Amino acid sequence: MSASDNAALARRIYELFNLGKYEAVIEYVADDVELVLHPFGQTFHGHDGFLQFMSGFTTAFPDLAITVTNQVADDTQVASEFTAVGTHTGPLQTPAGEVAATGRSVEFTVCEVWTIRDGSVTSLRNYQDAASVMRQLGLA
Repeated sequence: MSASDNAALARRIYELFNLGKYEAVIEYVADDVELVLHPFGQTFHGHDGFLQFMSGFTTAFPDLAITVTNQVADDTQVASEFTAVGTHTGPLQTPAGEVAATGRSVEFTVCEVWTIRDGSVTSLRNYQDAASVMRQLGLA
C-alpha cells in the first residue's frame, strides 16, 4: 500500500473507534497483531488482545474521542499523534490496580506507530501521556 493509503487506513480505524465500532476495527487488523502500550508496560496479541486494549480505555472513558493532530506515513508505517478527550465514568485498569471512576474529564496526547502489511495492521506501539491522565484524575 502507498503512504496515503496507510494514512487513510489509520484515520479510518480512529473514525471507527470514535463511533464505537470496535468489531469493525478488527477487519483492518492482522490475526497475529502485536500491540505494545508502553506507558503501562503491557503487550497485547491477536484480535482478542486488540479488543482488550480498546475496551480498557472505553470502559474507563465511554465517551473517549480521538482527534488526529499530526500524521506521517510511508509504504509500511504510520505515525499518528492525536488528542484523546473523555470522562472517567468507569473503572480504569492500571499496572498498580483498578482506579474507580472519578467523574473527571481528561485530555491527553498520544502517539502511535503502526506497521501495516497488505492492508492490515501488524503492530502498534502506543506512547501516551499517562502522567497527565493521572494528574487530571487527581491521582498524582
